Amino acid sequence: MKLKVLLQAALLLVLSVCTAQAVTVTNVRRNPFYQPPLNSVNDLRYMMQGAQTDIRNGLYQAGYPELYQPLMAQFSKADVRRVDYMPGQTFVWMLSKDSYYGTIKVVQDMTWGGSKRLSAYEFCVYKDGMRYVFAVPLVCGNLSLKEIVPMDRNVSMDRNKGGRTGCFGFGMGCVPLRFVADAGYLHQSDPADYLLLRAGIEAPLSNRLSFLAMVGGAPHLSGKDGTDAFLVDFMLQYDWFRFMFGNQWSNTFVGVGLGGWITSDGNDDLEDQDTDIDLIANIGARIAGRPDTFNTSLFFEARSGLDELDTLGEYGRFGAGLRFRF
Repeated sequence: MKLKVLLQAALLLVLSVCTAQAVTVTNVRRNPFYQPPLNSVNDLRYMMQGAQTDIRNGLYQAGYPELYQPLMAQFSKADVRRVDYMPGQTFVWMLSKDSYYGTIKVVQDMTWGGSKRLSAYEFCVYKDGMRYVFAVPLVCGNLSLKEIVPMDRNVSMDRNKGGRTGCFGFGMGCVPLRFVADAGYLHQSDPADYLLLRAGIEAPLSNRLSFLAMVGGAPHLSGKDGTDAFLVDFMLQYDWFRFMFGNQWSNTFVGVGLGGWITSDGNDDLEDQDTDIDLIANIGARIAGRPDTFNTSLFFEARSGLDELDTLGEYGRFGAGLRFRF
C-alpha cells in the first residue's frame, strides 16, 4: 500500500514540475533583440556582427558563456535555413531586450504559444561532441537556443525529416536519458549502518532541472537495529549554482524526492525495521568530468520515513556517496 502511494506521489510530482517549468510566450515582438525585422540571411549576418556585445552578455546570463567563441567563429560558415515553428515548440532559452538600448534578458524554458507559426532562421554550432541548434525569429531577431543534441557518428540527423540522434522520443520532443549509479553509506543513530547502492536513469525536465528514477538496496552492515532494505527512489535534481550565478559548467546541485524503504524480513511494529515512504534530500557537487560526458559527483543525503519525521534524530538516515553519470 505504501509503495502504491509512493508511485502515485512521484507521478504527480513529475507532472506538476513538467507543467510549471515552461514559460509560454505569445508575442516575441514586444522585446525585440534586433530592429527592424530580419528579411534575409544578410540581415541576420549583419545582426550577429553588430550585436556581439549583447550576444556575449546574453550567453553569460543564459549560462552558456563558453558558446560565444564557437558561435562567432562558426556562424559565418554555418548552413542557415528558413524554418517555421508550430505553436507548442519549445526552446531552451531566448534572448530579448527591454528596448534598443535596453538590458539583455533571458527567457528560460520557453514555449511558443502564438496562434500562428513562428518563422525563423536556424543554424547549428558544434562543441565538444554536441550540436547546439540556434534559432532566430524573423520578427524580433531574438537569438534562441532551440535544443542540444549529442552527436553520434553512426547516426545521421535530418531535421527536415524529423530525425533524432542520441535521444529517446516520448511524443514531447527529444529526451536524452542518461544512466546513473550511486554508491555510498548511510548511518542511523538508533544505531544502524547501511551500504547505499542504487542505479537508474536521469531525464532532463528543463535546462536546470532533471528527474531521477532509481532502484537498489541498502544492505545492513552493522548496528543492533535495522535490517536490509530494497530501495525505489524518485528525485528531482536542480542545478542550484547555475541558477544563482549563470555558470553552465558549475557543479553544485540540490535534490529532493520520495523513496521507498522496503524491508522483507523486518518487524513492521518496530520503527527501525518497518517499510516506509521516505522523504529524501541531498546536496552534491561534481568532482570529476564534464556534464556532457562521463562524470562523478560527491553527494550528501538525508532520508527519513514520512511518519518518522518527529524522530528524525533517532531514525533518520544520513550519509554520503558518489554518483556516476554515464
